[in-house]
Amino acid sequence: MPETKKTPRILILCDFDGTVSTKDTVNRLVRDHLTDPEWRFQVKRYFRGEIGSLAVYRAIAPMMRMTQEDLEKFVLSHASLDPHFPHFLQWASENGIDVKIVSDGFDATIKALFNNHNIRGLEIFANEMRFGPDASVSMASPHYNPACGTCGTCKLNVVRRFRPDYDRIVLIGDGESDRHAAGEADVVLALHDLFVYCARTGIPAVRIEGFRDVPRLLTRRVAAVTFDMDGTLVDSIGTITAAFNHMFSTLGYPLMTEQEVARVTSISLKDFVRSYLKPEEAEFGVKVFRDYYDRIFLKQASMMPGALDALQTLNGNIVQGIITNKRGEYARRMAEHFGFSKNMARIIGAEDGFKAKPAGEMFEEFMRSVGASADGTVYVGDSPIDVKAAANAGMDAFAVAGRIFSAEELAQTAPRRVLNSISELPAALQPLI
Repeated sequence: MPETKKTPRILILCDFDGTVSTKDTVNRLVRDHLTDPEWRFQVKRYFRGEIGSLAVYRAIAPMMRMTQEDLEKFVLSHASLDPHFPHFLQWASENGIDVKIVSDGFDATIKALFNNHNIRGLEIFANEMRFGPDASVSMASPHYNPACGTCGTCKLNVVRRFRPDYDRIVLIGDGESDRHAAGEADVVLALHDLFVYCARTGIPAVRIEGFRDVPRLLTRRVAAVTFDMDGTLVDSIGTITAAFNHMFSTLGYPLMTEQEVARVTSISLKDFVRSYLKPEEAEFGVKVFRDYYDRIFLKQASMMPGALDALQTLNGNIVQGIITNKRGEYARRMAEHFGFSKNMARIIGAEDGFKAKPAGEMFEEFMRSVGASADGTVYVGDSPIDVKAAANAGMDAFAVAGRIFSAEELAQTAPRRVLNSISELPAALQPLI
């Protein structure tokens, strides 16, 4: 008998402050209910990295005065549930996906907000806050890690605790307390600072803006992928720099380094020339550039490491195309020269009748011609202008870090993903769960 395919067991661990709650409640809650100015000294120690949240909570709890009623009033006034979180919970339940809350904040805050929205039954891992009859406050951290003692709730330990019970563990978070767990989870959906941290440290992560994105991004199947050319598929910055410097020297301008050229040549050739030459010299400058570039661009360029293998892996599995600010004629000749033009549904470049990036016209033409939707199409590029152009077309960008733009710098432009190498692309295009 054929073997029955096993349904994977999936757990989603959600951070609370800044994630489930769109506002970070911890700092405001503590500040509003402290009675001793010494708390500022403890908080400064925390921000200097001398102590972790566990030590801060233990130090400031005796300085706080608050009742259960005070807490509930605070939550009504200052906490705000992501409006799409209830729908996310319904989706997870319908698909047999478990959801738990992991927070370095306080269980009382979480429970109060959930009660206000009739959310029941979620297991919560957080610091415990209790109220005495004299409005005194006590805190306990049952989920801290004695071997480390930094965070009140060790999210890394929570991931490891449930590792034997699940096939895939997804972490959704936004900040510092999520960092160690991010390195251990199978999938990371990151907001804000966590996304930049993951890019900087090489942890694969998908950027989200809130829970509205989660069901779609976890299950999406990408139908089409388009590529930038220079710096993404082909290493041609040397030839481009040589051609520009030939133009500059011909016209008596100072030369530029490869790094200087690479950081600005994502714009079209004509826009670049207009930025650096006198208006009356622009047309001649373009001609000088092209005459020289025509002689060298196929001889000195090479494929980016891993690019050809990535393209071959995608062949037959996904619609592919190229959208570039390189002149369309050059892009098509280059793709043919390196042997991947036959697998491209469209190669669209400058002077093909559409506005150059960051405008979205070339993207819209590509999607129209291949019958793809913006949601089902991803653009792969290596520069901030690529991320901006994809956003203008309503599609996601996957940014590939390289020697010109770092992973951290690209993350700050808000692509959907940052890849350390284009070799990671085939796996990144697969559904996450």
